[in-house]
Amino acid sequence: MAKISSAREDLINAAVELFGERGYEGVGVAELLTKANAPRGSLYFHFPGGKEQIGAEAVTRVGAEVATRFRALHDSGVDLDTFIEQVFKTTAKESKMREYKASCPMAAVTSGFGVRDVNLAEAVRTAFASWEREIAHAAQARGLKAKDAEAFASAMIAAMEGAMIVSKAQASSAPHINASKALQALAAALRTN
Repeated sequence: MAKISSAREDLINAAVELFGERGYEGVGVAELLTKANAPRGSLYFHFPGGKEQIGAEAVTRVGAEVATRFRALHDSGVDLDTFIEQVFKTTAKESKMREYKASCPMAAVTSGFGVRDVNLAEAVRTAFASWEREIAHAAQARGLKAKDAEAFASAMIAAMEGAMIVSKAQASSAPHINASKALQALAAALRTN
């Protein structure tokens, strides 16, 4: 029985890790191949669009995984303050596990792609939109008006991504803790609105 090639998955996994560490522009195709232990031919076989296609698929994967986490947290029935706290505890834990040497691959990719990377830009927009939908749905289910829930979701994503970047720069979990407190205050203000 022939072994199914894992080169495609290995390349996406390598992209998620390396882009999180050094951004999209900071990683070359040769490095992706080395990290994935994949032959050069596998790159263009699995990703005829080259590095941009790998980036788009890595972003799509991360986007879907995080959206699923938001949905699961919503489905757990926790209140909004606990929802916020759990999200930022998770981002703090992930930063610490990476020894503060990498940020969220989404932030790293978003800040690094060029205007010609239209497929990558679309993947990023789609992923962030899915996060906003999940967070807004959870916030509205916990008492925020629809428009306030949408604004809250946007602010939460900005705070999450910002906390990941600042956490890397400061080698500290403090940005996650501070972002959590700020988002809880925002949620409280929006609830009384």
